Amino acid sequence: MYFFPLSPMQKVLIVDDNDRYATNLKVYLDRLKIESVRAISAKEGFDFFLREPFTAVITDITMESQISGLILVRKIFKLGYKGKLIIATTGFDVFGVMSLGKYLLPIYGGVGWMIPKVPLKRGEVLFFPTYGNHILNPFEIQ
Repeated sequence: MYFFPLSPMQKVLIVDDNDRYATNLKVYLDRLKIESVRAISAKEGFDFFLREPFTAVITDITMESQISGLILVRKIFKLGYKGKLIIATTGFDVFGVMSLGKYLLPIYGGVGWMIPKVPLKRGEVLFFPTYGNHILNPFEIQ
């Protein structure tokens, strides 16, 4: 498989208050020649989202509050956003959470992929599609 940006104009919003995780996501996207912008809170991320066009949003769940990232994707989803919504969280590394999230996240907030943070901490970006999504990697040419 080849990993290239789907279009030369891709721009990804990374919303994460943890420098290590955000940096590892940025390095991954840089290798694919995809521009990225980082916000350190859900509030800042939503402000960026309203000001600039993004083809994808990758957000942590726990920032200002335990569920601020979930609230962020819900707000973006309810606005009718047609881009890619991706959630990255340490919660996916707990047994059963990813299996449940696979079904609930697309309904709640239009989330298409999940990224577990234990591999991300090591610099490995793994995408797990949610239910009904047959694209394994949101930045892969099929």
